[in-house]
Amino acid sequence: MTDDTTSDSDFRMMQVTHDHLLDEAVKITQPADGYRVGTDTVLLAAAISTAGGRVLDLGAGVGGVSLCMAHRHHELQITAIEKHADLAALAQENADVNGVANRLRILTTDIRELPSVLAGSFDHVVSNPPYHNSHGTRPRDANRALAHMGEDTDMVDWVRAAVWAAKPRAKITFICRADRVPELISLFEQNGAGEAVLFPLWPRHSSPAGRVILQVRREVEGPGAVLPGLVLHRDDGGFTDAAAQIMSGGQLAVIHPARPLASGRRRTGESREGS
Repeated sequence: MTDDTTSDSDFRMMQVTHDHLLDEAVKITQPADGYRVGTDTVLLAAAISTAGGRVLDLGAGVGGVSLCMAHRHHELQITAIEKHADLAALAQENADVNGVANRLRILTTDIRELPSVLAGSFDHVVSNPPYHNSHGTRPRDANRALAHMGEDTDMVDWVRAAVWAAKPRAKITFICRADRVPELISLFEQNGAGEAVLFPLWPRHSSPAGRVILQVRREVEGPGAVLPGLVLHRDDGGFTDAAAQIMSGGQLAVIHPARPLASGRRRTGESREGS
């Protein structure tokens, strides 16, 4: 997925690589070291079914999730929030290269200091927050540690920002480690978002889910649901057929079973997705 490594003087001599997602449909320039876009990026973007309107991407990094959403949904207007200027500059470059700069706005700001004009204005809010527990072993690489564990923000900061920015009844979608799901659901409930839908992501058949896509709605209460989820890898290490389809640009059906699909049908008795 990587073409080469180069030094770009426009970004403080940062070493970067030129990569691609969705079968080379999306081009990504990103730092060679530290956190890099990958499977989580594509999976989170694939969980977004909002075809039009406004979407907010919190902690956008170099713009991977936003770029994948913009590629899949041509009517979306996306605002991407990234605190670090170097990464935000790369995100802007990526938007330009992929021809979506007219639909993707990059804001360099902290998620705790969002402009007041953004309050309650988004149809969908998404985030791949730093989801590793802050009490765990911190990665040696500073950039990877920042992406995995955060800097001076806690998970509650990400939840509050997402709920604050979402319209009433709008969806909020996070991807996180499976062991942090109870905490995240509780934080959303405390801050006014409910009806949690869980979409587990299993590394392989018969393996515990490592990550979960969690979707809630602002100012909505009611029973949640656990969906069939997705098995990512075969025993030989390759993607399952279902996962390969997603990595090529397909959509994940992260939809509450009580809500109709686009066809007007409702979900019944689906099984775990795999090969």
